[in-house]
Amino acid sequence: MEQIIRSMTPVALLVAGAVVFVLGTAFLLASDATLASSSLGASSDLGQAGRWLQFLAAVCALSAVCTAGWEVIVRSDWAAGAEIAAAALGTLLLTIGLAAFAASNGSSTAAPVTSAVGIGVWALLVLSRAARVSLAEQGPAAGAAPGMRTTLLGGAGHGRRADLWLAAALGLFALAIGYGFTSAAGSAGPEVAGGVLQALGVAAVAGSVAVARSRQMLNSPPVPAVLAGLVLLAVSFLAAGVVAGLSFSTLTALGAGLTVVAAVELAAVAALGLAAWARVRELYKVTVPLP
Repeated sequence: MEQIIRSMTPVALLVAGAVVFVLGTAFLLASDATLASSSLGASSDLGQAGRWLQFLAAVCALSAVCTAGWEVIVRSDWAAGAEIAAAALGTLLLTIGLAAFAASNGSSTAAPVTSAVGIGVWALLVLSRAARVSLAEQGPAAGAAPGMRTTLLGGAGHGRRADLWLAAALGLFALAIGYGFTSAAGSAGPEVAGGVLQALGVAAVAGSVAVARSRQMLNSPPVPAVLAGLVLLAVSFLAAGVVAGLSFSTLTALGAGLTVVAAVELAAVAALGLAAWARVRELYKVTVPLP
């Protein structure tokens, strides 16, 4: 999976996706901010535009995965190609879910389930990586080269990695289940549970990245921005769960609560986009050394 962030073109596509997603989230923020009985039409139009922009961002992410897959196939790296093919399937399902959500003006109950299945595919992929890494760490090669360093996101260091991959896989499973719960629109209980599960899932992934950094496995400059983005994303999911559990007396009050959620989400995606941009600059310096 790290093949996606080792090449300039896929990472540049991720940057483009982040920019489009931030723009879409900004439209959703404006939609929530104008939510009132006197401006329902304008709010709905802004929300619809935001959802379509988020779908386009997912298309950029899918393009990044497919581009990375094509590059490894050209190199005849079939094992990495099979892994990226599974990642492409998960990203495709997530993209289809966002397309259905936008086409239904946010009312489709099947769309979140489809996206949740896509996240689940990614979770299975990470779980398989955890199993393979665990077997490698328990094999003869693990003890034969105690000074061997492993790289991920451009970093290097010592330590075990299987537990980190496993924690990330469990976090993605929790995120997938929580995302699926959001299909129960209008029901406070599932939406609150979904928000909490999504927050816990993203927090688990952030914890894996933080521990890997503390073990000197992730020393790349974009890592702090990735951590900031993941933490903010967890906060936004938790805030969404809290808002879903509250009872608002007016549409204006509900819009204010949703605006806070959208603002935190926007900050999270912006941080992740900055991390991707930092990775592009890092790859550019490697590809074209400065004089």
